[in-house]
Amino acid sequence: MILAVLIISLVIGFVVAAGVVGSQAQRLGRQRREPVWRLAEAAAYVSELLPYDIAAGLNADELEVLLRAHLNQLQFGLGSPAHDEDASLPDAGSDPGATSVLDDQAATTELYRALRHEGHEVTLEQVTAASAAHLEYLQRIGALAAVRGDGS
Repeated sequence: MILAVLIISLVIGFVVAAGVVGSQAQRLGRQRREPVWRLAEAAAYVSELLPYDIAAGLNADELEVLLRAHLNQLQFGLGSPAHDEDASLPDAGSDPGATSVLDDQAATTELYRALRHEGHEVTLEQVTAASAAHLEYLQRIGALAAVRGDGS
């Protein structure tokens, strides 16, 4: 009799556990996968998209610094660096951090100025090409939604 009660309680426990695990697995299966930005993966993807002349001028460390800075700009915005930079560049705007992903030229110029202010030897062309390729990588992993031009 005790053996029968023990077996029945084990079967009931197994059925309840299987039901709970199954329902949680279904709930997790319906959730959207969160994108994960990996620096090495991003650098490899971006370096494949860069034109040869631009890729030749960037070493791996410079590209990683550029990608980190670009990601930080997208997440948090960048403050205006010192005002002693190239006067020939257009002003990125009077409001630091006010640039958006859609304002490519101002955002790229702001990123370039911030990198130069930190002492990194990059050109505006390198920053422009790497930023565009990085945006494509972010769209590919699902971290950045594609923006439609029709306002929707």
